Amino acid sequence: AHASVPLVKYVDPRTGCASDICINNRVAVANTKMLCDYARIDSRLRQLAFAVKHWARARKVNETYRGTLSSYAYVLMCIHLLQRRNPPVLPCLQGMRPTFSKLLQKGQDIVKCEYFDEVDKLARFGDNNRESVAELLFSFFEYWAWRHDYAHSVVSIRTGGFLSKAEKGWTKRIGNERHLICIEDPFETGHDLGRVVDRNSISALRDEFVRAAKILRDEEDPLPKLFEPYVRPDEQDPGEG
Repeated sequence: AHASVPLVKYVDPRTGCASDICINNRVAVANTKMLCDYARIDSRLRQLAFAVKHWARARKVNETYRGTLSSYAYVLMCIHLLQRRNPPVLPCLQGMRPTFSKLLQKGQDIVKCEYFDEVDKLARFGDNNRESVAELLFSFFEYWAWRHDYAHSVVSIRTGGFLSKAEKGWTKRIGNERHLICIEDPFETGHDLGRVVDRNSISALRDEFVRAAKILRDEEDPLPKLFEPYVRPDEQDPGEG
């Protein structure tokens, strides 16, 4: 009911895998292609994104209808982290000469989707960065726990860097759109993927980032605790306590 594009949601009865289906959303197809192309450059992206999405589902911060972030937003956050490592793991494909370019209609808008997609030429791009997936996972949570400037910064994989909320016009709430954590959609650049996050959920989200960073920093065997499912107070067994 709250989706900007009509969706059918279903869960595969055999695997339990939840999926969304939409029709004729050609911009989403271009988005997916670009994410897949980024994943082809360095295998660490796929592994990092899988770990972050698994954590987000377990900790219940992957529910846009409850004011937290989508899986797509988390993947963009992972790409951005890998673009910003020193040396970088991933390039900025939209900052290179475009070899894929399409004008696609979405509703009343025409969206320009273009980037460098000849990624076979970038197969060794991240070789100078020797960080493991575990180190990158800690860096992801450390960044979002303690380093990100929530008051002023917009994450942008389109530029491979940061934009300011002021230049995007994302400084004030308009209707139900808030800009408490800002993640620019790489093609629909007026779309903030963090707009669904409200005052309550930003606090919970940031608490979870801090919790994850501390676990990875301090625990000898961190993964069981990191991925421990969060149980909301209203979901607890009345006999527990």
